[in-house]
Amino acid sequence: MLSLRLKTIEELVETDKIVADIGTDHALLPVELVLSGKIKKAYAVDNKNGPFLRAQQYIKTMGCEPFIEAMLSDGLSSVPQDANCWVIAGMGYDTAAMILDQRPTVTLGQQLIVQVNHGVEHLRRYLMNGSWQIIDEKIIFDAHYYQIIKAVKVKSVVRLKIEDIDYGPILRKEKNPVFTEYWQFQIQKLQKIVDQLDRGSKRGQQLQKQIHSIKVMLNG
Repeated sequence: MLSLRLKTIEELVETDKIVADIGTDHALLPVELVLSGKIKKAYAVDNKNGPFLRAQQYIKTMGCEPFIEAMLSDGLSSVPQDANCWVIAGMGYDTAAMILDQRPTVTLGQQLIVQVNHGVEHLRRYLMNGSWQIIDEKIIFDAHYYQIIKAVKVKSVVRLKIEDIDYGPILRKEKNPVFTEYWQFQIQKLQKIVDQLDRGSKRGQQLQKQIHSIKVMLNG
């Protein structure tokens, strides 16, 4: 049974893609994708021996050995070229960017599904500057708030506005209930910090400006 986070990622994977799940841990995602019949081939990749062995055992237990190859590899460095959908999820922005930097040459049309635990605005800017076009976004609450981005490698990317980078080009337009809840939660956090600062402090003014921008976005 997949968590809501992994289930949402699974739903973003297109039928018959060849998936490379980077940082796969137990290989839950590729196994579910294969057993559901959505894909026929996947790579379950991890750079640590423990998770690699767990993935290998789970793949075998679930009878998926003909379809999923467990790989002990540092990120994308050894992932075969036929993997046309990369999944990078459950890590920080810096680690995700480092993994993507391992493949400086990427085929046009390559798909990427990425979820970072922090620094999502930095991720959007990174993707834009690397000619990755964001084609879908999801926000969920699964013990924590998660923003999940689906992107495709293009020749000429549509530049993002600053509000797209901060809030998501798709998410900020949809403004679904979880998105609104998340940003109201952020306002409360920021306001608590402001309340603890000296009145009129530079930091307080910056945070008040940020709070105002979020409110404008939510009400826009």
